[in-house]
Amino acid sequence: MEHTSIFLTKRCTRASESTAAALSRWLPCCGVLVASLLAFVVVHVAFAADGETGVAAWSDRVWSAAKADDLAGVHDLLAAPPAGDAAALQALRTSVAQRNAHVVEQEKARLKELERRTKDLATASGAADVTLALLHAVNIKYLMPTEQWQSWLAGPDGVALERLARSTLDAAQRDGDLLLAQEILFRLKALHDGADTDRYKEIDAELDAFNRKVTLVAEFAPRELYRLRKLQNKRLEAAAKAEGKPIVREREEEQEPEFNELFADDWKERLRGITPKLVLMGLRQAASEHVTNAGWAPLIDGGLDSVELMLDTPQLVENFKGLGDPAKVAVMKAFVASQREALAAREPGARVGPSDFQRVLREIFTRNDETVQLPREVILREFGEGATTQLSKQYEDDYSEIIWPDGLRRFRQGIEGNFVGVGILIRHNDKRELMIVNPLEGSPASRAGMRPGDRITAVDGQSTVGWTLNRAVDTITGPVGKPVTLTVAREGTAEPLEFKLRRASIKMRSVNGWWKESLDERGLPEWDWWIDPDSGIGYIRLTSFNEDSLDDFMDSIREMRKGGRLKGLVLDLRGNPGGLLKSAVAFVNLFVPEGEIVSVQDRDGNILNTFNAERSRAALMGLPLVVLINGASASASEIVSGSLQAHGAAVVIGERSFGKGSVQTVQPLQDGDNEAAVKVTVQYYLIPTDTGGRRLVHRRSQSADWGVNPDLLVKLTPSQMEESGEMRLAADRIDEAEWNRHGADLRPVIGDLLVKGIDPQLETALMVLQARAAGEAEREQIAKSTKGKATSGSKPQPQ
Repeated sequence: MEHTSIFLTKRCTRASESTAAALSRWLPCCGVLVASLLAFVVVHVAFAADGETGVAAWSDRVWSAAKADDLAGVHDLLAAPPAGDAAALQALRTSVAQRNAHVVEQEKARLKELERRTKDLATASGAADVTLALLHAVNIKYLMPTEQWQSWLAGPDGVALERLARSTLDAAQRDGDLLLAQEILFRLKALHDGADTDRYKEIDAELDAFNRKVTLVAEFAPRELYRLRKLQNKRLEAAAKAEGKPIVREREEEQEPEFNELFADDWKERLRGITPKLVLMGLRQAASEHVTNAGWAPLIDGGLDSVELMLDTPQLVENFKGLGDPAKVAVMKAFVASQREALAAREPGARVGPSDFQRVLREIFTRNDETVQLPREVILREFGEGATTQLSKQYEDDYSEIIWPDGLRRFRQGIEGNFVGVGILIRHNDKRELMIVNPLEGSPASRAGMRPGDRITAVDGQSTVGWTLNRAVDTITGPVGKPVTLTVAREGTAEPLEFKLRRASIKMRSVNGWWKESLDERGLPEWDWWIDPDSGIGYIRLTSFNEDSLDDFMDSIREMRKGGRLKGLVLDLRGNPGGLLKSAVAFVNLFVPEGEIVSVQDRDGNILNTFNAERSRAALMGLPLVVLINGASASASEIVSGSLQAHGAAVVIGERSFGKGSVQTVQPLQDGDNEAAVKVTVQYYLIPTDTGGRRLVHRRSQSADWGVNPDLLVKLTPSQMEESGEMRLAADRIDEAEWNRHGADLRPVIGDLLVKGIDPQLETALMVLQARAAGEAEREQIAKSTKGKATSGSKPQPQ
């Protein structure tokens, strides 16, 4: 520790410099909240200067500094907690000591990793391996302070890398290697995010165009997609080898299997149930209800653009032979271009309506029948896709879409958070066998001993050869309680295995605790909710906001209160993509007794609705709360974290959130027995500010103010992100079959996230709450002492 203090204080050039100022210059790039390591006495002098010396007063100042975005003040105060023997204070000292050691270790690791990545970037660039070079460059971005990285990107090394990337991108386009082009643009986008807004927007638009082409190939040219994936797999294996990571293959003996012709007609499954009426109803809803009030014109233009894109994607000739005739393609392209020109040439203010859509569609069908002869369902689906994609291109709305008949079931399950079945995730392997990806924990399949990699050969005695995934799902699922028998082939087992299962309601749980201790007899998880039981600090990780989230959350709070005094809570919203608005409002109201939680704004900027807190619902008002967020915390997560922050009900720690502040409605569509749905962005939500105003969370390309900015910015390095994510994933899954086979729990110890400094964001949250708990403990002790004195000095009362 003595060596450590000298190492850091050598960078303090003037005695009058504060600890925090020195640290903010020296270690801003560590991506962690650095606990100040300067001499203990220096902080004590500053601490005593205010005339407050109690643990409670010190605790209040830590909490206030955190809420006030005073990272420097938090550094200094946590570095030297006052004397005392409260459990939380003792735990805090341990946490600070661990953190101090981690800071030095992580800084050494950062510098070492930066040096390695810089060398590897030069090697990859010299070998013209652009995807590997960009991978190293993106990692360097996260290892440098923002200003240093922006300077690097604009400097000679960054310019040279961009030139190499552009040259390779052009070659990939000429060669038709869509996945390579897509990968290069994806990494370029990640490299420029946060640096150059205009360049980022250009790359984003270019990437969107490639994504659409790749989607077309994936849907309608499976052989070509397979060829491109083989090329991509070779690149990924080379990158993994360069990174020293293991290469994972499904089966070692099948490294390069041939394309399975049984997949060739899967594209037809995606077209079932698509009718002109469904598309008309979906686009009518988008035209009339979209937040931009843009009407039919952009939708029709986007639909025509999508048809044109199909004509410009030669890979589709695999299934659509008419696209192999250049003369017919040219005639069809000229017709589509003329329709777009006619649409653009309309007088300003001229009405474009559903009749124009129907006319254009009729004429496309006629000209198509005369030329390239694409299936009409293909045109309908791609016209609808292009229409909603245009809302993204013109108005930066990535969330409006048509949910086609083949995806409606999955969409509904995602919204409802539960489904009926045996609890398995399935996919096709390269032989088109139905393979179990994962039995869901606690499900009938998991409890019966089914394993990842098992291949389902029959359902109730009926062979599954040639089955589509939709047919498999329809057959395996069914009413609750009804039995089903799955016959599986297992690697290393000669005879087929039969599993007689009873279908059950499978719940996708969104509320998770610190350590999953076991599963009960129903297959439900039994959690240890305490991240620091001695200090009374709980931990809840919320993965979405669905119908059951609030009830499950309150159940966990009740469990904690049964087991001890709850004095603080970490609410982990990292990676939470959002969910239901009403659920988010209810979560905020638990901690906020009054005031505005969120408001909804229409297309004209009018406030349509305001959701206010109700005191009767503020069951957790006053509970010390730290909320963790990162770049994958979106939508409802941003309402919760941003509103709690504005009301001073929580300290928010981590990194800036995603920036998704739009509201969508979902409308069902039906044409006879054919069902679909349309999701349309209709409003924006605004969260309150701490000054009484409102702000838009939604990210727009030219805006610098978006998302939720944490009170305390604590970043994770790429290696920390990867390691902490993998550890949490492994720790949260109890594989009953694996457990029974080994007779032991082989999961990682989740406490290593803190002990080994793998998750600095969580570590910081815990220290802030431990400081708060220590102050509360002293107040309670003083109150008890005061009450005791008052009781001992009072007069006896008549009995």
